Amino acid sequence: MVQWIRNLLAALFGYFFDLGEFIAGILLGLLLAWGARRLSPTLDLLTEWYGNRSRATGKRKERQTFDRYRVDLIAQAQSMHLANPLFALDEIVVTPRLQAPPLPEDSESGEHPTADTLSVIPNLPDWNFLSGIYAAPSITLADALADGANLLITGRLGSGKSTALAYLAIRIAMRDSAAGALVDYTPAFIHAADLVLDRGALKEPLKPVVQAVQQGVSSGVVSRVPGQLQSAFKRGQGVLLLDGLDEFTAEEISAVADWLEAFIQAYPKARILAAGPVSGYDGLTRLGLVPILIAAWTEQDQRVFLRRWTAAWQEHIAPTLPKGRLAEIDPALINGWLAGALRGHSPLEVTLRTWGAYVGDIRGGRASDALEAYVGRFLSPDERRAAQASALAWIKRRSGIFTERELHRGTPASDMIAAGLLRRHVQNRLTFSQPSIGAYLAALGLSESGWDEAAAHLGWLPSEAALRYYASFGDLQELSQRIVADQADPLQTNLLTLGSFLRDSPPKMPWRAEVLRRLATIATDPKRAYGLRLRAVHVLAGSQDPSVAIFFRRLLAAENPGSCVLGSLGLGGLGDPESIKPLLEVIEKRRSLHTRQAACLALAAISTEESLESLGRILLEGDESIQIAAAEALACNPDEGYSMLRDAIEVQNLLSRRAAVFGLGRIPEDWATEILERVQLEDEQWVVRGAAAEVLERRHNSPWKVRAPVQDISQLPWLQDFAAREGLAVAPGRAALEMVRRALNKGKPEEQIAALEVIAWMGGEELSLELFQALRSSEPHLRDAAFEALWQLRASGVDITALAPA
Repeated sequence: MVQWIRNLLAALFGYFFDLGEFIAGILLGLLLAWGARRLSPTLDLLTEWYGNRSRATGKRKERQTFDRYRVDLIAQAQSMHLANPLFALDEIVVTPRLQAPPLPEDSESGEHPTADTLSVIPNLPDWNFLSGIYAAPSITLADALADGANLLITGRLGSGKSTALAYLAIRIAMRDSAAGALVDYTPAFIHAADLVLDRGALKEPLKPVVQAVQQGVSSGVVSRVPGQLQSAFKRGQGVLLLDGLDEFTAEEISAVADWLEAFIQAYPKARILAAGPVSGYDGLTRLGLVPILIAAWTEQDQRVFLRRWTAAWQEHIAPTLPKGRLAEIDPALINGWLAGALRGHSPLEVTLRTWGAYVGDIRGGRASDALEAYVGRFLSPDERRAAQASALAWIKRRSGIFTERELHRGTPASDMIAAGLLRRHVQNRLTFSQPSIGAYLAALGLSESGWDEAAAHLGWLPSEAALRYYASFGDLQELSQRIVADQADPLQTNLLTLGSFLRDSPPKMPWRAEVLRRLATIATDPKRAYGLRLRAVHVLAGSQDPSVAIFFRRLLAAENPGSCVLGSLGLGGLGDPESIKPLLEVIEKRRSLHTRQAACLALAAISTEESLESLGRILLEGDESIQIAAAEALACNPDEGYSMLRDAIEVQNLLSRRAAVFGLGRIPEDWATEILERVQLEDEQWVVRGAAAEVLERRHNSPWKVRAPVQDISQLPWLQDFAAREGLAVAPGRAALEMVRRALNKGKPEEQIAALEVIAWMGGEELSLELFQALRSSEPHLRDAAFEALWQLRASGVDITALAPA
């Protein structure tokens, strides 16, 4: 039997088969199997350890790459400001803030916002000259982002929009708590000129973002950017910071909006913040971006900037200057001179004038003088002529982007890029690093070549800026005649824009008188929408024309309360000391609380010893309602106003202490918070302690919210309540729009206002007839809301003149 098995195995495996080796192999296999089974737990532990180690190594490499990306992003953002040849952004930045949206009326309960002094302060979506002077309520970027809205930060050139995005990019990259809800997000900070929007961009909407981000990172990070951004946006942890839309035309913005729609569909949880123009953001609001105006700098903001500039200058620049010259001038003297000359100026203008004052090369007090000094530091006379021709061609071409081929021959593109005047983008596209600088160069070119209507593109911010600077040394008579003759625009947009050029134009220019007269006519007419009249007052006060003070005093004496408020706000905007007596008469004799509050604000803005002492007497001796107005007005004055409020919190009169609490609540300083916390705990009177608690709650939890608009209007509670009262139901779609029409015609006043707001953000051209009827209404609240709705439609790209009934 054994031999038979041996023969069988030999037949199967060959003549060299060895039975002993075969049996030994089987035994060895069994032994190894037994050993493997015994060692299985140990092997599993080793496998798990090795896997964890590999994953940890991968994560460490990914984290190192991500950290390098953050470092690159911070370095890029720190250089994205006007004074980057001197300082990093964080050394001189004033924390950006956004203008607080109006507190909404509750259309369900009929409750109105509290009628405090803040309700008198101008709050418009397009003009903020007076808002800065009166320290209008503002919110931080973190507060604006807290409720999940995507934002379109609007403002004119030089108002600080790009700086706000750069500041936020740095805060997110550093995981700073100032980033608010975005602290753990991955930021993609790009310029719109870096977006390559070809056909593939709609299919792969993240690809243009990746390409744009790769332009600003180091070579070691470039290859890892696609995976990193893809992962972040898929997880809903990506934020797109899109700069440069304010340099684009409405047509170019529309193309970006088409791509952005595909991007939002692909990444619905992505957060988006874009910097755009005040008006003409076609398509962006349709995607849910909420327009919100960048806050104007207050006097306190300007003081903070001057302190930070001084500290940075003393650390980095002064030690390098020759002794016996600028290095030995006391910065306090320079800042003291500047503090009285920066009233109502934009952040760009404040920076230019401060730089010029410290260098000593500025020749005048106009914005064009500061720009002239800046350009003179970087360009020779020959280079300037070529740069002016190129900038003028850019304005005439009306495009946010240009190429090196389109530059005028002799333009030193490489030198201008190295100096920071130009910025190179993907596919060799070019833009001006500061569009205001390009606009000024274009204005110089227009002055040398002569007036050309092709350069006058009202509605495009770079062209408007160029025309403003041109007004400093050129004649706008032709443009003025055309605009003044146009009576078709119910918003008077072009007239207001032309009026904004008055400040820097020579006082004897012939076109000024008619523009001033037309603006004064609008501001005087009580049958006009209050929003239009307030815009005219903004422009008139910003003109700083001496004759305007006389007009505002006449407006102050009008019986109409609204006219009196406008007169007060205008006089404060001018800082007219001759108006102190009539303003005090308004406070003493008028019954309307709003008119008295506005007069208090004007006295604080005039900021003379007499006006501030008058407010101090009102704070100590006036009736309760006007005491609060005086205290809140004093909070606009960083010098004497702050000191007076500190003193008032210690007086015996409990009503004065209570009023001082509300004033301290408007001061954006830590010491004010400390005083309020002490008063909340230690004051003898519960009414004062309660006021301090209320103010602190408002300080820590902002009442101003920025929320994305509801997309399905049939779900609006007020509309459902109105329909129920009418015995109807609200269905989505066209039926809901018809219910809005019904509410506009038959609803309560607060429902009519809410209906007009719906028309504004839904782009309800179908209701244009009702909209224009409301604009001509004898009811002021309806007329005012209709005007703002029309403004919103115009801003979002609707041609309202085509909608106007014949």
